[in-house]
Amino acid sequence: MKPLKWWLRIVGVLYLLEGVGLSAMALFEPQMFAEVWSSAPPGTLDEVAVRGMRIAGLPGVLTWALLGAMMLIFSRLPTRAGVLVVIVAAWELLVWLPVDLLASFNGFEVARAVTLMSIHLVIGVSGLVLLRRATKGAAELP
Repeated sequence: MKPLKWWLRIVGVLYLLEGVGLSAMALFEPQMFAEVWSSAPPGTLDEVAVRGMRIAGLPGVLTWALLGAMMLIFSRLPTRAGVLVVIVAAWELLVWLPVDLLASFNGFEVARAVTLMSIHLVIGVSGLVLLRRATKGAAELP
């Protein structure tokens, strides 16, 4: 159970930092936020594009903040975090991985897309593996 606890803490902190940081960027530096999400060269997005990217991107980054906080809370009771781990793994593997794959064909640099896809794969697969080990270990206890 200890590895799952640490997975929840490490990924939770990562999500919280990313979610809060990118949310602040969306609120205080919308041009920069839009450029990060669109991979557009600096200064090339007009006001409508910036507003659209901000509205489209904000739910995702706020979700990181929410999931990060929940993961830190549940890291105290990893035996009760099974559904949360599955949700995070599914979000990584079924949402962010395809988004990065699509982005690699639509303007993201290949190195950036591959790096992001690798991160999403590691988080998603490791979460499922650690959850499986934790539940298997718990089932074997008397």
